[in-house]
Amino acid sequence: MLSQQKADDDLLSVYGKIVAIVVLLVVLAILGARYINTAPNLTSQGLAFEHNRLLNVLAMVRSQWLTSGRPKKMLLSWYDVAPNVLNDTKGNAGVESSKTGQPSAFGQLDSTEADLIGTNNWIQISPKGWPIVDTYDEKGCNQLWQQLLATSTTELALTVVYQKNEQVCRYVSPNQSSLSYQLQTGRVIFLSAQK
Repeated sequence: MLSQQKADDDLLSVYGKIVAIVVLLVVLAILGARYINTAPNLTSQGLAFEHNRLLNVLAMVRSQWLTSGRPKKMLLSWYDVAPNVLNDTKGNAGVESSKTGQPSAFGQLDSTEADLIGTNNWIQISPKGWPIVDTYDEKGCNQLWQQLLATSTTELALTVVYQKNEQVCRYVSPNQSSLSYQLQTGRVIFLSAQK
């Protein structure tokens, strides 16, 4: 009789563990389903965040353009993440580099200054003071995004579309939220995805 009672206790213990595992799997399935349903929303919020960043950067670039005497191109200075940042550790940055965006008087920078200014990150400016693309196509829009925000469009899984007639760079997230930048007017439009 004692062995039968021990077998029953062991069986109840196994059933208890199975029930606990099933409950845990149900809870994880519910949390997983909620996460999958909110992932597109997170992408949309990421693009909304980039919208605010872009507005701030454009305002900064335009004010720098006004105070610099309205040049046709300017050097954007992002810390160590802009394209074409100096990789030479000896500090030979070349002539087209200085903190003011003007050619350096000495022709060379130390490596700390080169890291801080992001050499060769020159951006074209329209006559009205807005950053414009080097080439009027998707590649130019990709480059503009990277120059202004110091990130890649692939990091947010954005699709880039250049609308030739309107001269607009449009960045579309996987959930169809979009951010449009009108090259000639500097206007930025964020459209969230329809639910």
